[in-house]
Amino acid sequence: MTNNNQQQAAAVEAAADGRGGLSQAELDELVASSDTGGRSVGGPIGTLLMLVALAWSLFQLYIASPFGLFNDTLARSIHLGFAVFLGIMAFPAARTKFQVALGIIVPLALAALFMVAAKQGIATWWIPLPAIGVAATVILGSPKDRVPIWEWALAIIGALAALYLFLFYREIANRVGAPITQDYVVAVIGILILLEATRRALGLP
Repeated sequence: MTNNNQQQAAAVEAAADGRGGLSQAELDELVASSDTGGRSVGGPIGTLLMLVALAWSLFQLYIASPFGLFNDTLARSIHLGFAVFLGIMAFPAARTKFQVALGIIVPLALAALFMVAAKQGIATWWIPLPAIGVAATVILGSPKDRVPIWEWALAIIGALAALYLFLFYREIANRVGAPITQDYVVAVIGILILLEATRRALGLP
């Protein structure tokens, strides 16, 4: 698609979203945002995101080398920790009203499904709490030029949930087939934040 076509498409998208009449500079920014989808964060935070992405790349090279010491399960846990952290930090929560609605509806609907599908005798009263927390981060807003405190919290909690298997590998291996409440809580939180990070990075699919 040529630059002119991209600008026309951006103008149509802006008009459909109630932001018609944008200046050329604003249209250029919207085109750039559509191309990358990510935040434009500078300063120390931008440097941090670059270093985390670099560390992730180096980790992938390390585990693919003959010197990699992690088994596949632990490597996937670390890989997912990087992915969730960057998915939340590098991408804003929403660019359109539809994406905002999706970011609110999906975690709440998923929490309802978790509660319905839970085994008999397992407490489910806590399941809506992380779902409301994820939805709240979307409602609170997600600027493109900085990372607000609630998204720092979401990214860190999501990364820790992904690293749970790495951190508690022996304990989980010793209770295979008999998860404890802590395992359920981390699993629910991890799935909710993983889906939110995926939604941000990839959109509706």
